[in-house]
Amino acid sequence: MKKILPLALILLVVVACGIPKYIEEVPLKLKFDEQKIKKTLGIKENQNNQRLADQYEEGLTDEQIRVKEKYAVLLSVRPDEIKHYDFYEYIDKWIGTPYGTRSFSKDSLAMVPFVQALYSKTYKKSLPKTALGIFKSKDIELFLSRVDLEEGDFIFLRYNKDNPISDVAIYLKNDRILATTKSSGLRVYNFNDDYFQTRYFASGRIKEEDEK
Repeated sequence: MKKILPLALILLVVVACGIPKYIEEVPLKLKFDEQKIKKTLGIKENQNNQRLADQYEEGLTDEQIRVKEKYAVLLSVRPDEIKHYDFYEYIDKWIGTPYGTRSFSKDSLAMVPFVQALYSKTYKKSLPKTALGIFKSKDIELFLSRVDLEEGDFIFLRYNKDNPISDVAIYLKNDRILATTKSSGLRVYNFNDDYFQTRYFASGRIKEEDEK
């Protein structure tokens, strides 16, 4: 038994020392013909770089590129889906502003006055001074289907039964909305969150000129 034990230890050491060498060498023996794989998959040279370049228009300023990349990440979309630069640049200036109830400044922000300024600046449209006023406006087309939501649409929220339309949010993309809450202020939220789903009342969109 005394002779068997040292022999077993020697075999164990040999095997243990051999494993890392085996693991290290195996991948080096696996060779792939990269050109053949690309040809089979129909991938052209520099195709990936071209696809990335296609997502950035020519002549963008540094600020536009920053906004495009930031909101592509925040909204989980491709950079080429962020095109309305005035819209997102204006929003970006106010992101993180604490919740307010009347007007908006760097100290506090009420959603309706902010939306009025946003639409005046980026859409050249004048809006009523209250969420209920926007909801009732003859210039707004109301709908319920979330499938039809587009960038810039209104999300009307109801917080209590005594106030049918309590506040408004703005739909961005990919189920992300711009809204303000007491806890987090103005920022991008997920429309699927229970907080918004239980308060959602309707959606709205400014009518085209020929629809008025």
